[in-house]
Amino acid sequence: MSIENALQIIEENIDDADFCGPVAPDKITSAEEILGVKFPKSYSLFLKKYGAGDIAGIELFGIIKDPTTDGPMVPNGIWLTLNLREESALPKEFIVVSETGYGPYYVIDTSFKDDNFESPVYIWDTDNQKEKISDSFGKFLYSLIGESI
Repeated sequence: MSIENALQIIEENIDDADFCGPVAPDKITSAEEILGVKFPKSYSLFLKKYGAGDIAGIELFGIIKDPTTDGPMVPNGIWLTLNLREESALPKEFIVVSETGYGPYYVIDTSFKDDNFESPVYIWDTDNQKEKISDSFGKFLYSLIGESI
């Protein structure tokens, strides 16, 4: 499924959601510059529409208002990504987008882009172990929230 399907589920269940967005395109570009990566298309669309927040108990990390001024707290995915790079050797090409609830994080690996400018999502832990769980953020988001709603 695509990011559009995932966003439709969010809209249909917006009463069970708490998001910070929308986020202006220049703030998304700022976040990319801060992290030194280019976000995949589906994650950029999520950020633009919702920024960061939660739905049905699932916390999704991203941009709260402005990546240059957002505080050091979850769901600030920019801060968390930078923090894990420093404290846990998170690879520079990874973006932290959620947590599993049992320790590891869900990350987007921006070192690979397919023909649709999408990147795979992995479960990553602080021992630098990773397991691929989706071909794109859109498919990951659809699967994650589809199971919870």
